[in-house]
Amino acid sequence: MALDQTLMFITYIGLILLIGLICSIIARRLKIPNLLLLIIVGMGIKVLSDYNIISLKFEPVFLTSIAIITLAMVVFDSSSKFKFRKFDTLSASALRLSLIFLIFNMALISTLTYFLFRPASFLLALLFAAVVSGTDPSATLMVLSGARSKLFELLKVEAIVNTPLIVLIPFLLIDIMKNLSEEISLGFLSSQAFPFAQQFVAGIGTGILVGFLFFRFMKRYYSQTLSPLALITVSLLTYVMAESLGGNGVLAVTTAGLVFGNVYKIKHIKKLQEFGEIFSEVFEILVFVLIGSMIDIPAKLSFFIPATLLFLAYLLTRFLAVEFSSIGAGYNFKEKLYMSLNIPKGIAVAVVIFTLATKSITGMDVILDLILLFMIYSIILSTIITHYTKFFTKVAVKVDEEQ
Repeated sequence: MALDQTLMFITYIGLILLIGLICSIIARRLKIPNLLLLIIVGMGIKVLSDYNIISLKFEPVFLTSIAIITLAMVVFDSSSKFKFRKFDTLSASALRLSLIFLIFNMALISTLTYFLFRPASFLLALLFAAVVSGTDPSATLMVLSGARSKLFELLKVEAIVNTPLIVLIPFLLIDIMKNLSEEISLGFLSSQAFPFAQQFVAGIGTGILVGFLFFRFMKRYYSQTLSPLALITVSLLTYVMAESLGGNGVLAVTTAGLVFGNVYKIKHIKKLQEFGEIFSEVFEILVFVLIGSMIDIPAKLSFFIPATLLFLAYLLTRFLAVEFSSIGAGYNFKEKLYMSLNIPKGIAVAVVIFTLATKSITGMDVILDLILLFMIYSIILSTIITHYTKFFTKVAVKVDEEQ
């Protein structure tokens, strides 16, 4: 019986990966991001499961494990690409845009979300605002070739900068919600100060310790076959050690990634990062398909109308953030509009959704529905905008069918 169940799980995984490969081929033909097709496939699997046509069901432990592995790898990969020594004017502009957009969302979108959907806690509205602050324009800009522009580079650097933030903040908010009681007093808040500080200290400390020990060893002993595997091992062990010590695993992996990318000049660092990206592609396919199959967006106007209005308010907030952050940068109105509309959600947001879906948190369902809908809206909008890049930026580009 156990063997039959194991074979069934392996069959499901194999079919999902096969579907993901087919979706990637179709997406390249259609010149659209493959993640949109993967989510749609997941939704289709959900519908077939509801009608008992197929029976796709994974154990919660398996789903949680996939979520944590992908989360650790995505955070490590994004933080390792942030170079302090290359922190130039473009990086500063990207960081400023990321922070202003995050602050505006936390202030405006969270408030609007709370009044429109009345989640169980205002912290959930803050969590939603933090997650949707993430951008991944590489998902749409990758279909362009022959284009070199400061605007494109700004959007790409912004995605690298904001990934650790939009992954870290939601899990910090979840930890706060777990510690909160119905009656909040000064004494209660002071009693939670030490555990909250412990998460930061243990997380950062673990990241620094593991980073220095492992990467110092990797600097001396490089292996074309073993070093990439060691990199994946480091990201997973860092997360596990930090959580075991009472720290924040995401913060620990972020710190380890920064150590890896900035402290040591490891041989063939780009090859190691490319291997991590290829390896994580497998988990990305699983995550996107499973997200579509796990989260059921309500097919009701009472949900879609306020959600669509919220998305429009979100686009306006993005434009305001672009305006404030680009003062004196010399961008014209069309370029600012391009930056405001080209904000697709990528694997970082998907991993957060997937991880949150595996947790039992009161009132989280509506937040997950909103994030997934925003993800779909943003990908569709960005795909359309990308195909009219020349109109907005006056940069001569062509769609690359080989990407």
